[in-house]
Amino acid sequence: MADLGAFLGPGGAFARAVPGWEDRREQLAVAEAVAGALRDQRPLLVEAGTGTGKTLAYLVPAALSGKRVVVSTATRALQEQLAGKDVPLVRAHVADVGVAVLKGVSNYLCLRRYSESHDADADLTAISEWVGRTTSGDRAELRTLAEDAPAWRQVTTTPDARLGPRCPFFERCFVTQARRAAGKADLVIVNHHLYFADLALRAHFPGAAILPPHDAVIFDEAHALEEVATEHFGIGVSTARLLGLVRDAERALTDAGELVRAVAASGEALFAALRRRIGAEARARTPDDLFADERRDAWFRFDAALDELALRAARSAAGDEAAAAVARRTESLRGDLATLAEGRAGRHVHWVELRGPAVHLHASPVDVAPLVREHVVEAVGAAIFTSATLSAGGRFDYLRGRLGLDEGEAAELAVASPFDYARQALLYLPRDLPAPDEAGFGVAAAERTADLVELTAGRALVLYTSWRALRAAAAALRARLKMPIRVQGEAPRGALLDALRQGEVLLATASFWEGVDVQGDALSLVVVEKLPFQPPDDPLAAARAARLQEDGIDPFQTLEVPRAALALKQGFGRLIRSRADRGIVAVLDHRILTRAYGRTFIATLPPAARTSAFEQVRRFWHDRVLERTA
Repeated sequence: MADLGAFLGPGGAFARAVPGWEDRREQLAVAEAVAGALRDQRPLLVEAGTGTGKTLAYLVPAALSGKRVVVSTATRALQEQLAGKDVPLVRAHVADVGVAVLKGVSNYLCLRRYSESHDADADLTAISEWVGRTTSGDRAELRTLAEDAPAWRQVTTTPDARLGPRCPFFERCFVTQARRAAGKADLVIVNHHLYFADLALRAHFPGAAILPPHDAVIFDEAHALEEVATEHFGIGVSTARLLGLVRDAERALTDAGELVRAVAASGEALFAALRRRIGAEARARTPDDLFADERRDAWFRFDAALDELALRAARSAAGDEAAAAVARRTESLRGDLATLAEGRAGRHVHWVELRGPAVHLHASPVDVAPLVREHVVEAVGAAIFTSATLSAGGRFDYLRGRLGLDEGEAAELAVASPFDYARQALLYLPRDLPAPDEAGFGVAAAERTADLVELTAGRALVLYTSWRALRAAAAALRARLKMPIRVQGEAPRGALLDALRQGEVLLATASFWEGVDVQGDALSLVVVEKLPFQPPDDPLAAARAARLQEDGIDPFQTLEVPRAALALKQGFGRLIRSRADRGIVAVLDHRILTRAYGRTFIATLPPAARTSAFEQVRRFWHDRVLERTA
């Protein structure tokens, strides 16, 4: 492989071509580690602190390796950043490699579904105008279409509803074209959900595949892999899955309307009965009697209706791939529901979730490490895991264990951020608030948050660990503060981020703890109400804890503390995004100072200056403002 310093080092290709380029020894160290893993076909864990420039650090050696490399990101937004910003730089200044971006099926327009859509509304009109000029069919091009627009659901499809080569639009299909492009590319950019959907498909149907064969995979934001793997190696039945099947059966079996309606009615009756038994719990372990009594009878009626639908669809399947697809999906739904109802999912935890009117039933593997090991570590030549947050307390033990890696099996590298946290950031850890489990904590935390937000005149992201705490704080802060308060759930994510970039206050929960990149003065304060421990009754967390206890291992110290420490580090990471940023991170949970496990949290966070005195926070803020305006 070529000398990486010739591209990333002082006076290298990027320094000559990119205005304002800063060569960073940390970036070069990451690039050399990635090159070594690709060369030696060995797993690699590499933590690259914020500002390291890790995307180019792995893209450059990948482009020079001569191998087909899949790059998997945590989000579609990062996929698009790689494709639109970083990869063009690599192709222009390193190697003109073939590149393909591949997303999940539902991100692409389905020409068959589009041809069947007849409703006339503004969104469908906009889609129709776009269809004539798009070459990719990727909904990311439709910038004005809301993320949850019903019109998009009419013109896209799902993996199990695709008809394959028998579809009259197969050769023109945007998914077909994207997968063929990936089969020819040297560098394939996907996201974690698609990568693990491919692994799950291969595991259940040998010979089937979404992604092309590849020599190496690089997981960016690898700390998110366990959650994604858990989802894709599990089983799920939901009201949404039922509605999708009914919709497609109505289209494919036009002479079976009464039977399709019977399936819809019996399915809705079953889910309504399950909802009554579950009650108000939003996410909980499946009750032992969930499919007992009248609910078992409702399941049998639904199963009988599905069986009849599958037989009818199978009789119509000769020469009709749409009917054949309905038959396959109906049998799959029957089988999955039987597995969930009878508790046959082996070493899985069964749990239920209520979201609005929707009911979701799950069976999730308690431990995905053996699955990741089998399908990634042992199946791919080089598996590279990178993120700004992989180590807890200076060690990789936690992530290594979650990914199925033995100690010493993978090369390991941790490089610190080039940012000067001691000068750029202040970590405020007040001691004078009640503990989170004491009366009055919520009120006191809201008051202290208001003090901080008044000091910084907004420009704040306030992070919560539960929706209940978020809603209570929103009411309290809106009553006291004379400024706009934005709250997650009240507007689309994009609109909330736009408000944050304008210096407004945003209150948010889980999904905003990471993936928020706002540089400059617009975001100058991050407040974390409580340490991000998972609720002890969370079904997955409880099952994993029980498994460790069976083996004589303390689950709190081994599992929950490092997981929460990494989550807190992600939250902290929202503040300092460039060398010019300055600001305050406040953690209002004094357990970080008073409990022994707090040392792990402190050791995991960047080395910012710390204080427990609000007056020092005030002084830091005013000094910071004077420094930046002098």
